[in-house]
Amino acid sequence: MMRPSSPLRCPPLFGTPRTPGRETLGEGMGEIARRLGKPLMDHQQYMADVALEIDPATGLLAYPEVIVIGPRQNTGKSEWLFDLMTHRCVATWPEGAQRVLYTAQTADEARLRWRDVHLARLLKTRTIKSMFTPRLALNREAILWHNGSHWSPISTTGKTGGTGDTIDLGVIDEAWSRPDFRTELSMGPAMDTRDWSQLVIASMIPGLSRALPGTWTYLKEKRRIGRARVEAGVNHGVAIFDFAAIGGPKTTDPGDPRTWRSCMPGLGVTAAEAKIAARFNSLPLVDFCAEYLGWEPEETVPTWTLLPQVTWDKHLDVDSTIVGPLALGVEITEDRRQAYIGVSGKRADGHWHGEIVEPGKKIPVGTLGTEWLEGRVLELLDAWKSSVCTTVIDKRRPANSLIVPLRNRGFDVYTPDGPDITAACGRMYDRISDAPNPDRADQTQLYHLGQNSLDRAVSMARKVEVGAGVFTFVRRSTEADISPLYAVVLAMLGVEVKGPLTVPDPEIFY
Repeated sequence: MMRPSSPLRCPPLFGTPRTPGRETLGEGMGEIARRLGKPLMDHQQYMADVALEIDPATGLLAYPEVIVIGPRQNTGKSEWLFDLMTHRCVATWPEGAQRVLYTAQTADEARLRWRDVHLARLLKTRTIKSMFTPRLALNREAILWHNGSHWSPISTTGKTGGTGDTIDLGVIDEAWSRPDFRTELSMGPAMDTRDWSQLVIASMIPGLSRALPGTWTYLKEKRRIGRARVEAGVNHGVAIFDFAAIGGPKTTDPGDPRTWRSCMPGLGVTAAEAKIAARFNSLPLVDFCAEYLGWEPEETVPTWTLLPQVTWDKHLDVDSTIVGPLALGVEITEDRRQAYIGVSGKRADGHWHGEIVEPGKKIPVGTLGTEWLEGRVLELLDAWKSSVCTTVIDKRRPANSLIVPLRNRGFDVYTPDGPDITAACGRMYDRISDAPNPDRADQTQLYHLGQNSLDRAVSMARKVEVGAGVFTFVRRSTEADISPLYAVVLAMLGVEVKGPLTVPDPEIFY
């Protein structure tokens, strides 16, 4: 990927770099931002410096077209556009008074944002509000600057958008809603007669919930053109600032805050990390990946939210087996249509083993119902008397119906509290995560046999933060079943808490 060499904390994945030696009007835009009360963040100033470079060969703006693509609420696109439009109106330009036109998804959306955001902000700025007079007549809205400049919202249709007078700065906001080039083409003739004119295209990448047939074609093509120019090292004509996470959901964990920080330069400033976590937990994965990570929805597979599939596959070991103490974890789904027995323990190399024990020789794999569960658990406990240190059951879950029968048979049943299970989920995640953590005292990994039930559970789980750095596993959707994963977590916790040093007989697994 094309992350530019930059001192920025979070540079764009594809970003037109600053051309050494070129003068820029970016500092002037930065000063306007300070006067408006919100100084530019480092990435915003970088964007301003590049977008407003002067080409020494022509003496004009080096980039008549600028594309800004970034995650929702975390690039500061809207604020940057507001500063850019204000700078265009108040600065002194060789061609005199400037005309700025702003579009959004619809004419009504453009008017609302112009009135409730742009105009409202300007009226609150003491040093700016004396420089213009607003005109609020319907369909004739405008900010009329005393220096002759003019800033107004316009229709987004190809028939009316941008036609008429000259345009010095045209802004196509929420460009994902454009099905084609009609809006840009309608602005073109009005911009061609102005030497200093500039077209700015800004948007997030829409999720499938927004990218309905007939939308986002325009933005996709603009992104392709801009990225190609960055890859080719072209430093004139079109500048692009495309903030997106590297990779995709098959290779990069979309729920990892480190992924968010790699593509959200405003994280912690324009939006809190907890807010992004809440959106990750509530949105369909394909929509979150598009709108917050910049991954095109057609390329996003809505699975493997807990970690990338490639990471889980690295922990596959068909020869893995337990040589130390083991514990059982028993779990029943909320509808009581399925039950699972997880087994976990240490291997000879000190790493962990986890698997799901099948119902038994006489019961087909995948059998629905729970009638077989108690008998199978007792069979395993009788066979592994010297090996099983405990059976773990979450007393808050449906499998709690087995606690009394097992204890009445004289078997140890460990019923951990919620915080203990939450902590076990964190340790489980550390043991299957790809990200090394040298500060973690326990560097062991968890290995598995590639069982379909456990693989599917991991793919359908996601982690939800319940405290600072503390999280638990939940289902990605109501149709998902992560009970096999939960059963292994419980079994691992049982060995950690109660594991005596005994050796199991592996034959009972079959």
